[in-house]
Amino acid sequence: MTTEKDILKRIKHIEDELTSNPDDPTLLNDLGVGFYLIGSYDKAISALKSAINNEDNALYFFNLGNAYSENNNQDLAIDSYLKALDIDPGHIGSLNNLADEYEHSGDPEKAHELFHYLVRIQPDDPLSHFNLGNFFLRQNQHIEAAKCYEEAIEKDKNFIDAYYNIAWILYKAKAYNHGLDYAEKGLAIDSSHDGLNELKKKLTIT
Repeated sequence: MTTEKDILKRIKHIEDELTSNPDDPTLLNDLGVGFYLIGSYDKAISALKSAINNEDNALYFFNLGNAYSENNNQDLAIDSYLKALDIDPGHIGSLNNLADEYEHSGDPEKAHELFHYLVRIQPDDPLSHFNLGNFFLRQNQHIEAAKCYEEAIEKDKNFIDAYYNIAWILYKAKAYNHGLDYAEKGLAIDSSHDGLNELKKKLTIT
């Protein structure tokens, strides 16, 4: 497991390399990612902007968008993800994070469109269906959310968080027996899952 100490060592190593290659965009991007990982978002933004000044790269814009997002600057985060997508329209990370930013900034229609688009371009990826389900769940559209979670399970029988979310939806709908069934299916995959164990108790005693 990478520790903060490991990351700081990596940052120091990159900074040493930059003394002889100050405009190397790869090194500057790696420096920005290092600062991001330790929560130094202003430094991350500075390094990533320097990387982009030397090379337009979708990954660099994506990383810059993440740093802006963590720094609570949604407009610049959205702008960075859009610039990443101008370079690489199929950049999945930017599409996902752009959808999140649109939702957080109060534009659920654009978020919905992007989450649906991700399902269309990645129909066999369970995570795309799960993320769309989470969007519906946050919008209190529980039936649509459950359908998406079912799709995620169809693509990946071991997608335990999808079992949990369906069980939770059924618990809220007072469909306790069906909810218990999903909780038990999830626990058959991971018997130590705290959320499912807690939910199973609630479903059992109601």
